[in-house]
Amino acid sequence: MTQESAQTADVLVIGAVVLTPPVPQSLAILKAGAVALQPETRARLEGIEYERCLAVMAVLAGPSRLAPGDSPIAWIADNQLKGISAEPAVTLHATHAFSLEHWERDRQESGRRLLDAANGWLGADVQTFQVHGWLYSKPLQVDEHRCAMVGQGPPLVLAGDAFAGPRVEGAALSGWAAAEAVRAGAL
Repeated sequence: MTQESAQTADVLVIGAVVLTPPVPQSLAILKAGAVALQPETRARLEGIEYERCLAVMAVLAGPSRLAPGDSPIAWIADNQLKGISAEPAVTLHATHAFSLEHWERDRQESGRRLLDAANGWLGADVQTFQVHGWLYSKPLQVDEHRCAMVGQGPPLVLAGDAFAGPRVEGAALSGWAAAEAVRAGAL
């Protein structure tokens, strides 16, 4: 399709749709598009719940000293060591329990609490930080299938970490399964 025809086209013909947002967001998209689901499929998908996670990204005045232990921090990474930041910076993910407890509280204060908990590992003063609330950080349970075929004409498939595992590897496996389902035309 040319750019000109794309601007004037009223109809777009596609071969398949694969939705990969978290399942609650995919269900909202399907509802907004008036896509009907089989009742058992809808119930199965509506049963998928996610952990919440408050995430902090902080720029440091110097290199970090990472070695997290028992704290409200579930995960911490040195972004400079990972090669994704030119300056010393870390990303912190709070535990699900901490995130639930602090979800409705002031985000900057919650971020300061996480940074205080990580102080022994940071190795430098925090220059700036941002806090993000990740409502659908990790599925609490994984669906029994690697993806969900929810429509046939054209194929409409839901995929992501809620189907094959709660990490990037699960999301990738689910994506492969969705591609195979589209190719096969059904699960």
